[in-house]
Amino acid sequence: MIFKLCNISTSLVSMLISGEVATARAAASCNTLMVLSFSASCKIEEVASSCNAIRFYQLYVFKNRDISATLVRRAESHGFKAIVLTVDTPMLGRREADIRNKMVAPANANLEGLMPIDDLDTADGSKLEKYARDTLDPSLSWK
Repeated sequence: MIFKLCNISTSLVSMLISGEVATARAAASCNTLMVLSFSASCKIEEVASSCNAIRFYQLYVFKNRDISATLVRRAESHGFKAIVLTVDTPMLGRREADIRNKMVAPANANLEGLMPIDDLDTADGSKLEKYARDTLDPSLSWK
């Protein structure tokens, strides 16, 4: 099978109501695949039940490996065909605009019940940076 394109759902898609579901349906109608972002606003189950697109799931590895394992099991049990392992964010760079604007990590529907997300408040800086620092595993490397 030849794929015309690979559609990667980003967290910006989540700013649209059911953006990832619409993206999955578009991928299915084009006979291509869709990679669901780990930071999606739609749950794995919602996207899986929306259409028959070939779906991959993007995963960041959490310090708490049980969270990562749970996300992989959910994706697998709902027909996702591959895991796209992302290791490019062991530590976010100093994002001046995020600090100045106190950037907030978008709500992540797939983390509901797996980890508290309300206690990431920070008075001095980016909540997105604090989220990455507190939850993602910085020890991953290609070595």
